Amino acid sequence: MKKYVGTLLTVIALTILCTGVHAKDTNIVYLDSQRILLESMAGKAAYDKLDLHKNEKQKEIDKMQESLQSLGDTISAQSPTMKDSARQELEIKYEQELKKYNRFVKDAQEELRRMELSLIKPISEQVNVIIDEYGSKNDIDIILDRRDPGIIYTSKKLDITDAILGLYDKQYKESKGKTE
Repeated sequence: MKKYVGTLLTVIALTILCTGVHAKDTNIVYLDSQRILLESMAGKAAYDKLDLHKNEKQKEIDKMQESLQSLGDTISAQSPTMKDSARQELEIKYEQELKKYNRFVKDAQEELRRMELSLIKPISEQVNVIIDEYGSKNDIDIILDRRDPGIIYTSKKLDITDAILGLYDKQYKESKGKTE
């Protein structure tokens, strides 16, 4: 039992030592992609354009809200003294205006989302090219994004995809041969 514990401790120590040496050789850095988008000149211009469009849509939404509020106030104030048919007509008009308002808000939100994507995508693509060049030039192994846990750049020397793919294909061929 003592031999087993001693061997286990030796294996653990060697693993920690080897991992520590390997970790020192690996150059890992991170960046904040959101900050790049918000603080870059192109990003500021894109968000200014987006804000301008958003403000225009908000003005239209505000006008529609005022109209709805006015119609609702009219219904509330005049409802007790109105004929049923006139009140129903106003209520139907209010419901139609409310549907129009809700549809407009939903469409405006979708339009703003699409516009943001169309403005930000070219910036992101250009930044990714710069990141790749920076990583290669500065001998960086992995670049992480602070906002997104995914890896956005890796050195080719760290890529084991081909090895895993080969092992998997080999295992697949062997297991397929056994089942047939």
